[in-house]
Amino acid sequence: MQGEQQAAAGRLTLSILIDCCTPGAIWLSALAPAVLGVFLAMETGVSLSVPLVAVVLLIPVLFNASINLINDYYDYIQGNDTNENIFGEIDAPLAYNKIDNPKPVLWVGFLCLLVGGLLGIYVVIQAGLTPLIIGVIGAISVLTYSGWKNSVSYLPIGEPVAGFVMGGLIPLGVYSALTGQIDWMLLYKCIPMMLIVSQFMLVNNTCDMERDTAVGRRTLSIVIGRQHIHKVAAIFTFVWIFTMLHVSIFWYTIGSPIIIIMIIALRKHFVKIYTGQRLRKTKIEDVLNMVIVATAVGILYPLSILVHIFIMKLLMS
Repeated sequence: MQGEQQAAAGRLTLSILIDCCTPGAIWLSALAPAVLGVFLAMETGVSLSVPLVAVVLLIPVLFNASINLINDYYDYIQGNDTNENIFGEIDAPLAYNKIDNPKPVLWVGFLCLLVGGLLGIYVVIQAGLTPLIIGVIGAISVLTYSGWKNSVSYLPIGEPVAGFVMGGLIPLGVYSALTGQIDWMLLYKCIPMMLIVSQFMLVNNTCDMERDTAVGRRTLSIVIGRQHIHKVAAIFTFVWIFTMLHVSIFWYTIGSPIIIIMIIALRKHFVKIYTGQRLRKTKIEDVLNMVIVATAVGILYPLSILVHIFIMKLLMS
């Protein structure tokens, strides 16, 4: 394995390019919120177009891949990621493999953004102008997230902005594209998704505080400090669990047992979210715990809504 890594060192391969897209994170930050938007649209009884559903699921995937690619590129060329300050290839593929010419990563990132924008034109043609403004905000978020010292990822608003855009605007945009309308209550129902995304980034950024500080980043973790960040994590956890329970019990009662069972089953992982050390040496453990929680919520929260909608339709037919 070491020989393979050394052989690839310096040369950008397709495998490395895919790793820069961070496929696992795309599920949490793009696909799961988009699927939630589809299920919430189904609740209205609108007839869903399969091609349109496929496109509105693909657009956030492309936008998120674009963010990850562009972010990895600038972290590498600006010295935030080096072979000495990362813990493995999954943390920073470009730095781990010491890529000589990372420029194609940037171009592929912009290509994903361009294709997502072109697909957005198809959505507007099919669904009208309602989702256009949401798509524009998403595109602006991608372009302003990385690249310079005052970009969103360098500021303490990075975590909440990413959570709002990915966990909130994606479902809202999908919903509006499929139904032709905007339901602002949907943002309340998306709070669990929003805070899960923010919290995932919070854990990751807290583990990376030292290397982020060295390059001038002022993330929320750095501003608050590691000794106090557990309080923020505890508040986030309480709010999204409470909101998820409230939405499930009062809006999607039939599917609420799924959420209740999930919370009971993952209670130890919830505690670890705000008791973890969040150090560079514990990053794998802390992030893996967050992956378990985020994956469970990303799958089971939309599933509980779908179960409720499906059974209610059966009962009313």
